Amino acid sequence: MTGQRVRLRPFETEDIKELQRWSNDPVSILLVGRAPQAYEQIERQIMSKRQKGDLLLAIENEENKLIGWVFLKDIEHEHGRAGIGILLAPEARGQGYGKEAMKAMIRIGFDQLRLHKIYLTTRGLNEQAIALYKKIGFVIEGKLREHAFCDGQYYDTYYMGMLKSEWQISNKS
Repeated sequence: MTGQRVRLRPFETEDIKELQRWSNDPVSILLVGRAPQAYEQIERQIMSKRQKGDLLLAIENEENKLIGWVFLKDIEHEHGRAGIGILLAPEARGQGYGKEAMKAMIRIGFDQLRLHKIYLTTRGLNEQAIALYKKIGFVIEGKLREHAFCDGQYYDTYYMGMLKSEWQISNKS
């Protein structure tokens, strides 16, 4: 699956080393709210996601360089829903790759997996991500006040979602 500047491909075991680097970046740690993780911890998480049937895809840029990953998790076909997540390499952030990769994964979710709804959660301090998700078409469905403790402060957690019908309206071509 390709966008204008990104290509999605299966996330391979060899990609875990880069995922560990991105996950342990100080900005990622702050925005996701977890402690640094060893390679083995991330490897176990990947294996668990695969066993649960999550769809894990690597993001490559126009030079075929690995710059992130995007995934659909907790896929519930009986309810037509799944959660979405993304993490980009620090050097790839703020360049539009995230938007293209998210849109490509959403297209897979709605068109190939026939989902009805895709949802996500994000912390209130991640204003850049919230703005991106809104541009793509996600709407805030709820907020948990002061739900996450990061960097000595409490932040709200936002629940955002998009229905297939909303996606189809906003992405007519």
